[in-house]
Amino acid sequence: MNSPLPKVLHVLAGEPLIIHVLETVFQLKPAKIAVVIGYKKDRVRQALSPYALELLIQEEQLGTGHAVAITEKAFQNFNGDILVLCGDTPLLKPETLFRLYELHRQKQAVATVLTAEFPEPRGYGRIVRDENGLLAAIVEEKDASPEEKAIREINSGTYLFKKDFLFKALKEIDNENAQKEYYLTDVIGIARAKGFPVAALKTDDFEEVLGVNSQFELARAEAIFQRRLRESFMANGVTLVFPEQVYLERRVKIAPGVVIHPFVSLRGETVIGTEAIIESHCDLKDVKVLPGTRVKSGTILCSTICR
Repeated sequence: MNSPLPKVLHVLAGEPLIIHVLETVFQLKPAKIAVVIGYKKDRVRQALSPYALELLIQEEQLGTGHAVAITEKAFQNFNGDILVLCGDTPLLKPETLFRLYELHRQKQAVATVLTAEFPEPRGYGRIVRDENGLLAAIVEEKDASPEEKAIREINSGTYLFKKDFLFKALKEIDNENAQKEYYLTDVIGIARAKGFPVAALKTDDFEEVLGVNSQFELARAEAIFQRRLRESFMANGVTLVFPEQVYLERRVKIAPGVVIHPFVSLRGETVIGTEAIIESHCDLKDVKVLPGTRVKSGTILCSTICR
């Protein structure tokens, strides 16, 4: 990111990337959540302090397999499947994760991975399938052959594992690869070698598995998230006169019948009551606008506005 800020704390629609991931996870109602932190861990810990989570420290960044392996103690008394997510994939949809879980159970798989087909897959691990179209392996780009790099189906970094299989397999992986890291993806190869069932769910919406690894990708994710928010509000009866010129944050609430003109920013915990009109060049943060109110241009913070 070329930034002093840890990647997962970069802001999307008013909140850090990792908070978007957690808010999606909360909708699944998991029995336990553990978060592995490492780089600038104190800043990340502070951002996560309002949430009931178990934080685990990865003192050395030795790869994704190593990061998951250090969670074993946290899950020693847990019986169930373990969902693994990246803190920099803020566009994942909860319904997709439910579908991943359903496939995992249906196939009785020890490991199930979420995939997508990318127009430009550079930078992502590739999904290698066998002659029957089944998941055979996941190959990291730096270790991929030219033929494997031509594959457009990519690994999203989102997985479901049977707990006992996962932690046993992690003890078998090594770092004999181009990056000298312990790859979580190697667990798939171990499962196949032992004859255990593995599965892959390919989402039709490749945008939801986009990771954020640069300022450009952060801006791309912001554009996608803003589009989603606008479409959701408009489907619920909100009029956006020029949608592309309205900025919204995730916690904003807008009632049906509201009209919002161009060049408007609605931030924080702002709530707009039904049939209110927000004129151009308004910037509202943590503002409650009562029903039927017309708000003229200006910056307003932490207020209640009525007729």
